[in-house]
Formats: sequence, C-alpha cells, structure tokens
Amino acid sequence: MNQPVNRTRDRVARTAILVLVLALLAFWAWAFVIYEPPGNPDRLEDRAWPTAAEQRCARAVGAIGDLPAASQSPSPGHRADVIDEATEILDQLADDLAVLPGGTDDDRVLVGKWLDDWAVYLGDRATHAHRLRTEGDVRPYLTALPSGAGSHVERMNGFARVNDMESCLDPGDF
Repeated sequence: MNQPVNRTRDRVARTAILVLVLALLAFWAWAFVIYEPPGNPDRLEDRAWPTAAEQRCARAVGAIGDLPAASQSPSPGHRADVIDEATEILDQLADDLAVLPGGTDDDRVLVGKWLDDWAVYLGDRATHAHRLRTEGDVRPYLTALPSGAGSHVERMNGFARVNDMESCLDPGDF
C-alpha cells in the first residue's frame, strides 16, 4: 500500500523539479536574449542635441586653447586673469547650451541638471581666480556633491561622456 503513495510522491517531486528547471531556463533565456536593458539614465534620447552641443563646446575649447597655458603664467595673478578669460568663454558656452533647441522633455530636465553642475563649476573657477589673487599660488577647490561622493565637475564630465560630448568636459585649464 505504501508503494503507490511513494510513486505518486516521486512523480510530484520530479514534476516540480522539472517545472522549476524549465522556469529557470525560460527566465535566463528572457534575460539574455529577449530583454533589452534600458541603458544609462543620463543618455539623451534626442541624439541631435548632444551633436549640436559638442560642436559649440569644441569651439569654446578651441578659444580656450588659444589662451596662455597655466604653466606659462609668470604669477598667480596673471594665471587668475587667464582663468577669468576662459571662464567668460565657458559662461557664454553655458548660456548658449541653455537655449540650444531640441531634446525631449526628459532630455531638457537632464540638460538642466547638467547646466546646474556647470554653474557650480563656473563659480568654483571664479573662486579659484579670486584665491590666486588674494592668497597666491593655491590649488583649485571643486565643490563636492551634497552626498560627498565626488564633485560637481566629476558628475558634469560623466554626463558629457555618456552623451559623447568629449569637448564638453571641463577644459582642465587651471
């Protein structure tokens, strides 16, 4: 009498294991073959916008490249003057990028946050120039993110890289 109960239990156990194995195979097939991950949340949908921004950034980087390098400055005050000139170029670039048409509504939100980081970075540049004039040869100070994990310029550069805007990285000129 025990024999039919054991066979039924074995059959149920084998069926349950088979269903589990098939479910796992189906899940992994979906995960690796069918499912398409959403990608980086900072990647802009309208790819025309970063293309246009890259062109504007490249012109600004070219103009900054025409300025004397920091290593060529005879004094901290002179270096501060050059930083101020470059900051004016970057400030105009940020203003230009803010009114650059195109992009989806979500893109505009992301760009707005990116430009907020640019505003902090431009303020850091002005602070550095001021400190060069008043304190002498000092290292630049970059504002940390509220979380303490990096700086605004790191996040700003990350957004530029994700969107293939290499010329929109901070120019690294000071």
